[in-house]
Amino acid sequence: MSTPNHPEFWNSRYLKDDTPWDFDGVPADLKEFLQKKGRGAKVLIPGCGSGYEIQAFAEADYEVTAIDFSPFAVDRAKRMVGPDLAKNVLLGDFFQYDFPGEAFDLIYERAFVCSILPDRRQTYRDRLAQLLKYRGLLIGYYYYKKPVLSEGPPYGFAWGTADDLFSRYFLLVKDEPVNDSLPIFAGRERWQERRRTSIQE
Repeated sequence: MSTPNHPEFWNSRYLKDDTPWDFDGVPADLKEFLQKKGRGAKVLIPGCGSGYEIQAFAEADYEVTAIDFSPFAVDRAKRMVGPDLAKNVLLGDFFQYDFPGEAFDLIYERAFVCSILPDRRQTYRDRLAQLLKYRGLLIGYYYYKKPVLSEGPPYGFAWGTADDLFSRYFLLVKDEPVNDSLPIFAGRERWQERRRTSIQE
């Protein structure tokens, strides 16, 4: 049986157009963040889906890498961004892919962590810490609702559990409610920015 841990699960959702997480554009909080240009900083977008934000980061002078393990999503994102940026969209597993070059300055989260089963969250956090430079930023959107496996994805965070998870490697520096959430996330979504600390295992 296909689960969220397998690309086939997500391919079937895209093929059925069962994608309530698909924003079809660039959210307002990210637009505001990108008003400050990246000046060549390296950004990673894990679980990029349709890839709407890729072009926005590139236009803000970021060096963008996006990855998804759903072939359907990657093909869709490549079409979305066009030939100049298509090479920046990778087909692969975020948890295992061998990203070339130095660590990233920024990682952008949008409906990725809520797509994976909650028992993988520590692995997700550790992978973020591995890929992000010291004092780099983890930014994006986080969904707060006690996860119920039979109802997800998306799987939200029960209140307090995200703080417990991320505090090992990250310092929360911004936390605001989201005003343009999709219906599935409405009233339960936060824009958050976390800075990578020097804490190690």
